[in-house]
Amino acid sequence: MIKTVFHVLMFLIVGLAQANQKFQASFAESRWTLHASPVRCQLSHPIPRYGQGNFVHSSNGELVFSLDVLQPPMQDGVASMASVPSFWKQAVKPRDIGEFSVSAGKTPIYATHAIALRILYELDAGMFAVLHYKDWADRRDDVSVALSPVRFREVLPGFQKCISDLLPYSFDDLRVSTVTFHLNKSGLTEQARQILENPALYAREFENIKIVVEGHTDAIGSRYYNHRLSRKRAQSVKDFLVSKGVPAGRVVLKGFGERKPVATNYTERGRAANRRVKVTLNMTK
Repeated sequence: MIKTVFHVLMFLIVGLAQANQKFQASFAESRWTLHASPVRCQLSHPIPRYGQGNFVHSSNGELVFSLDVLQPPMQDGVASMASVPSFWKQAVKPRDIGEFSVSAGKTPIYATHAIALRILYELDAGMFAVLHYKDWADRRDDVSVALSPVRFREVLPGFQKCISDLLPYSFDDLRVSTVTFHLNKSGLTEQARQILENPALYAREFENIKIVVEGHTDAIGSRYYNHRLSRKRAQSVKDFLVSKGVPAGRVVLKGFGERKPVATNYTERGRAANRRVKVTLNMTK
């Protein structure tokens, strides 16, 4: 009986402007999950029958908030968010968080650093963060969607630690990497392995990253031999990436032999620069 009254009170307090449609996790359902890696920290909150709220901080980036939905809007619009107290904080007044642009698609709400941080602060203070808008079908209904603070503090320290441990490299910093090889060799050097570690982390973490691996040689030897050698070098890089957890299907392998030098082949220094594999990370939509 007490738990039922508790849930009803929460729902009444969170509902804004007599909303016709209300979405929030009950006390029993409310949970926050942390996904932590060296390149991305994500704190997620499932909202039953609606979707999921996400705080994300990527390496060398800023905190952002997004809302993924099960039924995407077909057109753009606007929404507002407020911080609403739970019944045990009746002395605290609701306050405005901000207004959002709603974009058509599965992630209609996206907030950059300042607002994302404000939402985080309000949840940490035990407040509900409630989004309000007119429904996306015919705009007849008022809709409220609540992020619950229940169990939020249990995972917040882990999220903060993950952020402090992120690598100091962005996607742009690692978008193109080059490793070199010894004469007539296709095996990776220890230096090459170290260079490839961070691109592998990014590619493993983000499913929309595809990798193009391009093998090259110097001009010593026949074109047929050099083409095969360039493919072997590219294959060595691909094998390393796959061993680090990158799906093989997201790695495209190419061999150019001696056809695309980056330096002269008339000096040892130039030939050493040409014995290389170029690794390019491409972010797809």
